[in-house]
Amino acid sequence: MTEYRLDEEFAQAIVQLPSEFMNMAEPPANDVHALREVINFQYTEMGKLAPPAPDGVNREDVSIPVGDGVTLEARWYTKWDARPGSAVVYAHGGGQVAGTLDHYDRRMRVYVTETSVPILSVGYRVAPEGKGQQLSEDVFAGVLWLNEHADRLGIDRARIAVMGDSGGGGLAAAAAVLGRDRGIPIAQQILIYAMLDDTVDTASEALAPFLAWTAPMNATSWNARSGGPVSETTSPARLIDARGLAAAYVEVGDLDLMRDESIAYAMKLSAADVPLELHVHPGTPHAYEWLDENAGVTQRSLENRYRVLRSL
Repeated sequence: MTEYRLDEEFAQAIVQLPSEFMNMAEPPANDVHALREVINFQYTEMGKLAPPAPDGVNREDVSIPVGDGVTLEARWYTKWDARPGSAVVYAHGGGQVAGTLDHYDRRMRVYVTETSVPILSVGYRVAPEGKGQQLSEDVFAGVLWLNEHADRLGIDRARIAVMGDSGGGGLAAAAAVLGRDRGIPIAQQILIYAMLDDTVDTASEALAPFLAWTAPMNATSWNARSGGPVSETTSPARLIDARGLAAAYVEVGDLDLMRDESIAYAMKLSAADVPLELHVHPGTPHAYEWLDENAGVTQRSLENRYRVLRSL
């Protein structure tokens, strides 16, 4: 019987991680604050493994009003004076309960450096402070902000994409649905090991030893977000009619809890004639580019993402 195997470069990278990183106990079920502490600690430690942030990227801190007196923080990244006309709204990872704009600052700078495509990184309200569809609406508010300021920023409103990884990937998918339903053009949805299905609370025994993001952690996150009815704009896997959605780039590793839901969502898009590019990378766990940015599979994945961004 063929067994799962961790990519050798990732196996070597894991050995280099601090002992306190590797020996962290999994948070108790439904203790969302403990889970947030773990995630944010991991982001901080993995961020220390990354090369320095590239030069030549400007950052403008902006505020996005979303009603009820609430204003979101966001960051607008541009490469010097490059104005390709396209733009991206990015939703950071963190299981929809953690992660910050600071954690993703370097990553945004790398994307902009490599592609010249400007990015709006949105500080959406994470659960449990944010509930239900509110998180998706926060990310979509970034799309509306770019539309409102398109002339000043030199953006073609028909060339705005949504992108996110992990929890943010699910929110990017939901924002694409909101855009379709509200008549706001979305040029592309770029979904990186996206958190799409609120019903996933188990994993196979064979896959379990490799999971950086486990089924209990997933359940804790979805439970923290619960508030009001669950729909396709909170859990995109519940989408019934995918016709008319933006073209999709879907990427996931085969050692990821999100693997099956990513493939299922991609197949749903394909069946509705949504243009699709799907990658399932063998030997790769959740958030693998944070683990080893120089690994061969990471470099191939990043080049694919850069190519899609440049094509906007």
